Amino acid sequence: MASIIRISRLVAYRNIEKFTIRNASLSKSVGITAIRGLSVASTSPSIGETIANLSAENPNKELVRYEHKNLKFNLKLLEENSEALAIGLLETGLQAGDAMLSWLPLHFAEHHILQLACSKAGFILYHLDPSLAISDKKAAKDSLKNALEMSEATCLFSQQAGSDVNYIDLIKDIIPEIRYFDIYEGMPFFTPHFPHLRFPIHTGFDVPAGGLLGMLPYKYMMVPVTGHLRDYLKGAKLSGSTPLMGELILDTKDGSVKKGKVLTNDQVLESNAWPEVCSMVKREFIEVEGIGVVF
Repeated sequence: MASIIRISRLVAYRNIEKFTIRNASLSKSVGITAIRGLSVASTSPSIGETIANLSAENPNKELVRYEHKNLKFNLKLLEENSEALAIGLLETGLQAGDAMLSWLPLHFAEHHILQLACSKAGFILYHLDPSLAISDKKAAKDSLKNALEMSEATCLFSQQAGSDVNYIDLIKDIIPEIRYFDIYEGMPFFTPHFPHLRFPIHTGFDVPAGGLLGMLPYKYMMVPVTGHLRDYLKGAKLSGSTPLMGELILDTKDGSVKKGKVLTNDQVLESNAWPEVCSMVKREFIEVEGIGVVF
């Protein structure tokens, strides 16, 4: 019964459309991408579309195994999980061109699924290295605060805990509203510290309770309605020239962050900026090392 109540509240929450979210200027012209005034000619498929095409050709082709949680993904699972996350985010009223901030380790499957989802939905993904918190918690908090301000991220993705660091506690220090803002009451999350932030999301197993009322579990953001992504894009035309990856330059000494370039889907592939995703596009099987299963 409690699970049903949580799900129903989340549904009610998602029905509150576009609460103070900036409107993206989306062109419906064929072959043109227009996101917030940036218009570029379409040339090649986006990374997300490429994965979808590869999955349709050979869904059982295994591409990646993660030491962390001992997970293995074939093309079908990559496609289904990334599309479910893309739809889940778009369903809340977020739009192509919105920024996302990942504070996840680079060896997490959730991070790579998020990368694919951002390509599918037209989001711009920024990444901030969370390992700074292992050696300097204050600098890590400063870097997260700066990254949220610089990126104007609508969603923050973080692990719950890892490497003897409670990341949620660090987030609470800079976003105190997540301690008491009950997101399941149906009201959109809001913090005056970062007015653009709509969803603080964690990859742990805890449901919102005990000081986590303002955060949603990663799995709650996934909506598995395969094949309906285009309905949620509302006319946005995505391609290889669509902006995808935003660079953040971190100074580990003081936690300061500078904003770098924004790379398109094509540029991400050309520069191998996301090595794991680039290997997936090439259909090369990889093993992603990292902290394994902890019991």
